[in-house]
Amino acid sequence: MIAGPLTMMVYVAGIVYATTLTLQLTALVAIFGVLGVLAWIGYTMFTEPPPPHVSDPSELDDLQPETINAQRQTDLREPRFSVIVDAEIGDGTIVRDHINLYKCKIGRNCKIESFVYIEEGVTVGDNCKIKPHVFIPTGVVIEDEVFIGPNVTFTNDKYPRAKGDWKLIKTFVGCGASIGANSIILPGVKIGKNAMVGAGSVVTEDVPDGVIVCGNPAKSLTK
Repeated sequence: MIAGPLTMMVYVAGIVYATTLTLQLTALVAIFGVLGVLAWIGYTMFTEPPPPHVSDPSELDDLQPETINAQRQTDLREPRFSVIVDAEIGDGTIVRDHINLYKCKIGRNCKIESFVYIEEGVTVGDNCKIKPHVFIPTGVVIEDEVFIGPNVTFTNDKYPRAKGDWKLIKTFVGCGASIGANSIILPGVKIGKNAMVGAGSVVTEDVPDGVIVCGNPAKSLTK
């Protein structure tokens, strides 16, 4: 490492006194580039930290290969970015991330999408689909095979206040019913089996079995 730079300096002196100006400048640029590389190699050699000390060579036999950014295996019923407190979730049910489940019961083979909020005491049957941004408060009972579209809001109090007493009013959704996106279900309503609520509806009264309703307030379309 020391002899190399000295030899290069002698060569530079010879170039400077024996050749034309253009060749001298070209040779100087190339030589200083080589000197820079040699200097960097020498610096890294002298500043490299020493290898870790191993007191017993046999310790190396137990080393395992490291996996970088390994994909995390998680249970689909236990997402990483959600709050699930004492919720009973049936087999085969898929719960997406960013949801809140509090002391509710969800049946088997359901799909609960992101940003769903289900409160204490709510019961959801088997094979249900609940799309994103649905709010289901205490007092709601949902039977099997119910579809609830995105942004549907259930309510459980006709006269809500920030403070003071309030009266819980229960709501029921029958087996096979469908509730369209952005609908609002007022408290005390019973939606019958296989009934359908059109998107954007405000349901203020009971919906009989198999009937289609829509509008604000929701009215029957079934003749």
